[in-house]
Amino acid sequence: MRALNKKMTTLAFATCLTVGIGAVACADTVDLGYGLYGSTSPTVKAVEVVRVPTDAKLRNNEQSQMISAANKAAVDAVNASLKLQAPVQVEPFKGDVLDGFSYYQLQGTDKQGHHVGELLVIDYSKNAIDQVIGMAKTVVAKGTDVKTAAGNSSDSKTVEFYSKELAQEKLQKLKGNTIEGAKLAKDLKMINDKLPAHIMGVVDKMLATEKNLSPKSKEEFRSYVDFMAKQISVDATHVGYKPVQTRYGTAVTGDLRGSLKYDGFRNTGSLIGYAVPTDKGVSLQLLMSDDSSHDYWANELNHMYQTQSLKGGK
Repeated sequence: MRALNKKMTTLAFATCLTVGIGAVACADTVDLGYGLYGSTSPTVKAVEVVRVPTDAKLRNNEQSQMISAANKAAVDAVNASLKLQAPVQVEPFKGDVLDGFSYYQLQGTDKQGHHVGELLVIDYSKNAIDQVIGMAKTVVAKGTDVKTAAGNSSDSKTVEFYSKELAQEKLQKLKGNTIEGAKLAKDLKMINDKLPAHIMGVVDKMLATEKNLSPKSKEEFRSYVDFMAKQISVDATHVGYKPVQTRYGTAVTGDLRGSLKYDGFRNTGSLIGYAVPTDKGVSLQLLMSDDSSHDYWANELNHMYQTQSLKGGK
C-alpha cells in the first residue's frame, strides 16, 4: 500500500508539470455552471469566493438559501424595472431567473507584473429566457414606437422558445463588431450628454411611486442625485464582440475597455465576457480587471476556452 501511495503521489506531481519546465503548480478549476468547468493555467491561482451549483443535488442548505434569496431579489428587480421601463404592459416575471452563480478571484504574474481579476459566472435559466422572448412578442403585438424595428426582426416572429441548437445557429450567423477611435468618441459624447437626464428620469419614476417620503424629502433627494449625476461620465477606448468556437461549443465573446470618471477622478477597467448556450440555459461569464491587465486576462481566457474565431455574418 505504501508503494502504491508513493506511485500515486509521483503521478500527481508529474501531472502538474505538463505545461512546461519550471511549472510547479496544478491548474485550478472554476465552475461555469450547467456541468461546464474551466481550468486555469498552472501559473494562475483561482480562489473561490462564493459558489452555488446549477445542480440542486450538489447544493448544501446554505447554497439553497442563497439561490432562493437571489432569485427573489432578481424577480423583484425585473418586475420593478418593467413597470418603469417597459413600453407596454407585460405579464409579471415568474419563476427562477438564475439556476446558479459563482465568483472567483484570479491572480497571476508575468514579466509585466502581478495581475488580479474577478470572474463572475451567472447562469440564466431557460425559464427566464423564454419569458423574455414572450415579452418581446407582446411588445410587437401591442404596437409601440419600437414595433417597426421589432417587426422587421425575424426572431420576433419565428422564435417561440429557447434552445441550445437555435442559439448556436443564431450565433454562427452573428456578425461581429468593433467600435473605437472617432466613432466611439462620438457615441460616448452622445451617451454622456444624455446620462444625467437618463439618471434623473429613472429617479423621478421611482420617486413617483414612493409613498414613504415627504415632498420635501423627495426634493432633497432629487437635488442630491441631480448634482451627483452631472459629475459622472464614462469613457472607453474599445468596445467589441464576435462569435467564437470554444471547447463548450459556439459562443459569443465581447470586451469593453474604458473608465468611469467622477469629479476629476478616473477609475480604469476592463470587462471581458463570454456567453455560452447550454441545454438548460445560458452561462454568462464576466472577467473584470484593471485595464492594464486586459491583455493578460484575454490570453488566459483564450487558453481556458480554447477560443477560435468564427467568420459569422448574415
